Amino acid sequence: MYDEAAKKGLIELSGEAAWRPGVCFDPLEITLEGSYVDELSAYRARRVWNSVLEDNFLLESDHDYVMKVSPGDEAGLFRLKCDFRTACGRYAFWRLTHNQAPEAQYLIETAHIPNSESRHGDFLEAPDLRSVYLSPSILDPLPPRAKGAESRLRWLKAIVSRLAKMKELK
Repeated sequence: MYDEAAKKGLIELSGEAAWRPGVCFDPLEITLEGSYVDELSAYRARRVWNSVLEDNFLLESDHDYVMKVSPGDEAGLFRLKCDFRTACGRYAFWRLTHNQAPEAQYLIETAHIPNSESRHGDFLEAPDLRSVYLSPSILDPLPPRAKGAESRLRWLKAIVSRLAKMKELK
């Protein structure tokens, strides 16, 4: 049955992919969405996102974009969602998601982190802006926090083997 399903391109989902903290974008809905482990981080990110969009792209809140913080879900994550409404807002979204405004993109990715010397490691490990349509099998497992090159090499080999398996299924 598996061979038959593989030939047809059908994939059976055995469980949901874990939603990880960080910033994602949806190119079809033209939205940015941040997931944060606490409410304070979500509201700190909202303040920074507002200033980035207003200062760097000259957008107006509630006209060009609408931002909303949702309460914690079953995974305990707080969500910050930004919907872009106007042509200027959509252009700013395009620039953010196509690496045309790297400074603004970095500020949005690290908006939830307090600016202090003790949080330097958090700035370095902040996840990059990613599409919601990336395959969860590619994103998992999470990159190792170990400093050893051997653990990173194993992690990279696991990703390469998963990509090879995905290519075989196609």
